[in-house]
Amino acid sequence: MNISSDTSIKDLERLKKKIEKQIKAKKTTKSLKENYYGLIKNDHKNHLRSDGRKLFRSVVDYLECYINGLPPIAKAEFNNRYGISSSRKKITSEVVSQVKDSLAEGKTLKESSELSGVSIASCQKIKSGDYDG
Repeated sequence: MNISSDTSIKDLERLKKKIEKQIKAKKTTKSLKENYYGLIKNDHKNHLRSDGRKLFRSVVDYLECYINGLPPIAKAEFNNRYGISSSRKKITSEVVSQVKDSLAEGKTLKESSELSGVSIASCQKIKSGDYDG
């Protein structure tokens, strides 16, 4: 930055405030990161399945618990603990035949997906022949 002799004191003071503000922001974020890193670093290792594998698919899943203020447990365990059932349905041969029959009757993809309990995209895949039933 080139500060010439014609720069006013007011401009220099404004720049000084701006620089001090940036320095303060960098110091506070660094100290916050340092505080959380120590807590999370070793805690991630404590959560293992009974066979010794990691409980979380990724660090993002683990950190998501902290962000949302939840206890650090895997989503599957969380859903089981609080009675939340999965919205996904396995595509079996019965589901494929049910979707094919409803499509043969002239129903739309949306209607057949509501009847069978699978998504519209899955019905589209069944219709195109990606799933054999």
